[in-house]
Amino acid sequence: MAAASLRRYQPSASNPWDRVKAAHLLNRAGFGSTPEEVTRVAAMRPEAAVEELLAYEHVPETFPAVDYGQIRQMFLELLRLRQSRADEATLRRAAQQLNRANLLKFQDVRTNWLRRMIETRRPLQEKMVLFWHGHLVSGLPETRVAEHMGIQLELFRRLATGNFKELVLAISRDPAMLSYLDNNSNRKGKPNENYARELLELFTMGIGNYTEQDVKEAARAFTGWTLVGNEFAFRRNEHDEGLKTFLGRTGNWDGTDIVDIVFQQPATARFLPRRLWEFFGYLSPEESLVEDLAQAFRSVRWEIKPILRMIFLSEGFYSERAIRTQIKSPTQLVVGAIRLTGAEVPDEVLIRTMDLMGQILLYPPNVGGWPKGQGWINTATVLVRYNFSGLLLNGAMPGVRRLRGSPARVDGLVDASKTRTAGEAIDQLVDRFIQAPLDGRRRWGLLRAFGTNREDAPWRPDGERAREQLRSAVHLVMSMPEFQLS
Repeated sequence: MAAASLRRYQPSASNPWDRVKAAHLLNRAGFGSTPEEVTRVAAMRPEAAVEELLAYEHVPETFPAVDYGQIRQMFLELLRLRQSRADEATLRRAAQQLNRANLLKFQDVRTNWLRRMIETRRPLQEKMVLFWHGHLVSGLPETRVAEHMGIQLELFRRLATGNFKELVLAISRDPAMLSYLDNNSNRKGKPNENYARELLELFTMGIGNYTEQDVKEAARAFTGWTLVGNEFAFRRNEHDEGLKTFLGRTGNWDGTDIVDIVFQQPATARFLPRRLWEFFGYLSPEESLVEDLAQAFRSVRWEIKPILRMIFLSEGFYSERAIRTQIKSPTQLVVGAIRLTGAEVPDEVLIRTMDLMGQILLYPPNVGGWPKGQGWINTATVLVRYNFSGLLLNGAMPGVRRLRGSPARVDGLVDASKTRTAGEAIDQLVDRFIQAPLDGRRRWGLLRAFGTNREDAPWRPDGERAREQLRSAVHLVMSMPEFQLS
């Protein structure tokens, strides 16, 4: 019998499919939604809404690719100079120019991805790219080639909801990962254990399900797996051909065999479903729920999309334990706010803001990825979060260059045809930004922003004075603790 939290959600009079649940689905499976999107999804059946998110491959979408042409030419020129035995000063100058260009190209890769998250019509695909970036971790400074990170993001995009085993094998050959965890220097007689260890501990099984000897044997199996330029390469003369005993199995294993054996372990079936539930649902899920997801994961032979479908259609996903209980990551907060307000903020300013909040895309703190939940909040980051609304509405925030004018146009944040009173304007702002009831004290604070203390006071979004009142009210709503929650 399925765990109570994993049973299929069935709308009822006491537990209806409504705007709160529709907004919850769009927030967790994407980066937030406008009231118009919530209205559309709330009018659908839950199954149809989830299927629309999952079937993103049917949604046409094109984004400009990052151009690596110039940096490739600079690399080839450096190789030519080395082969022609150019003098040391010339080589040093060419290398410095290449390094500077490469760091700038990292910024291009980062801003390109940020822009995709903001503008995408495939929110679940980009949300899964973000999940994989925090699970199968690579990045600066160990991954030194910007194009390698671009290649990895495209891998995550291609297999975002595909087969986990296929993705693990692909990431084992990925140029960014090969350099990030040093498998490009893993050679017969001098094995490097970094990738083998993280493959078992952080990517597939979890600590306690293997031994140190298993790590050593897996590292031997991955010897000779390296890269040439942007491509995976297998160097047979650097591969350990000896017998290896890994997780109780003995043979002349290579990296592919190691992945095969890993996916025969019960722990592997539990590991990713737990991570997916924690990312989309809530932390510390019930063990019975994890076991049911694990059984399903094995039965679909490691396909991720059916597991996401189970999660998004479960009672637990729409429970009080899940709805509005997740602290937004800096990416979720910033991308969601831009999607909600339509604010026009330079990408580099958004990236600087996320940095101040504790998250730099392509620069994870360690191979374990970014924190979860309360880990995002400290005395420094909480101030940045509360000041963020000032950046969007007034163009100013400590630590970030001042912007000209107001990035966000507040006029469209309430529907003039549905707004006759201050109370109706507040209802629309609450519905747009937090989808949660406010106590009387905070509603009174919002009423004061509209220049009144009465819910039924006449108010229309017309004229400069009304716009300034609306701007003040939006600032208050976005500064509330509820706006930090998804």
